[in-house]
Amino acid sequence: MPDGVAVDTANRLQGREYDITIVWHPLSGRRDATAFHLESGRLCVLTSRHRHACIVVARAGITDLLDSHPSSPKVQLNVPIKFPDGWAANHTVLAHLEPTPFS
Repeated sequence: MPDGVAVDTANRLQGREYDITIVWHPLSGRRDATAFHLESGRLCVLTSRHRHACIVVARAGITDLLDSHPSSPKVQLNVPIKFPDGWAANHTVLAHLEPTPFS
């Protein structure tokens, strides 16, 4: 491994920062969307460890995978949601990364 290059998991990258990061989207290449992979904190850590640039590598089909997965667990009335919903967080990030046509 060249000096200055780190390869690690989202859980172990917490609290660290790099000039440039290349991240593998947690749902890329999966056939299921488990609670572990949908956890919004993991996606947040992966996309927020950079100072200058973050390159997200992903495979096609993530939105289809999300659409076939329930959006959230059972909702309880009058109970505040503690963390952002991972399903919604993934859709928001993917929409932001979607290529936009030049005008």
